[in-house]
Amino acid sequence: MAARLLKRGLAWWLVLLAGAVAPGCVGTVVQQSFPALDSARAPIQRIAVAPLGVRPEAAVGAAPVVARYLVDAFAARGFEVVPPEEVARVSGALPAAAGLHELAATLKREFGADAVLVGTITRWVEREGGAAGSQRPASVGLLVDLYGAPDAHRLWRGDFDHTQQAGLENVLLTPRYPGGGARWLSAEEFAQFGASELAAALPLVP
Repeated sequence: MAARLLKRGLAWWLVLLAGAVAPGCVGTVVQQSFPALDSARAPIQRIAVAPLGVRPEAAVGAAPVVARYLVDAFAARGFEVVPPEEVARVSGALPAAAGLHELAATLKREFGADAVLVGTITRWVEREGGAAGSQRPASVGLLVDLYGAPDAHRLWRGDFDHTQQAGLENVLLTPRYPGGGARWLSAEEFAQFGASELAAALPLVP
């Protein structure tokens, strides 16, 4: 009996370990690549991250923080990143009627950007309770589109839309959360996880 319990416990920890060391085994991002990605003539090395759009009013104050998470996540992948503040400055200097094509061309000219990341916070539900116990977990949606520069052809779309799960609900996913799934995250913390997942899903090598 004791031997069987020991074997079951060992198997359980092996499952947890597999989730921790194989981050690609559970998908959190619905993604789509577009023809322009395959036909790109030059590698994408520098990405300009635009200020985030916001749908739920509750996320307005968090948008700059989440944009910074995207900057950090794509930089960690090895991309050079033009921050949202610079993109906003360039965008503000363009004529009011200017669109994405004009913005992409300007970012290419001024910063050498190979692509522009345009994103929106689509869902923002703050946890109820604290890190040790929550009656309602955090839930975050982040939708990003990557456009080539200077032509503004859409290259890739990534959609992260998730609610934090309890540790035993998905043992292959929860160890990847900040804190290893041992605590309930705030919406900002969960958005940081989402930004990392989006960066990891981008099918490009800088």
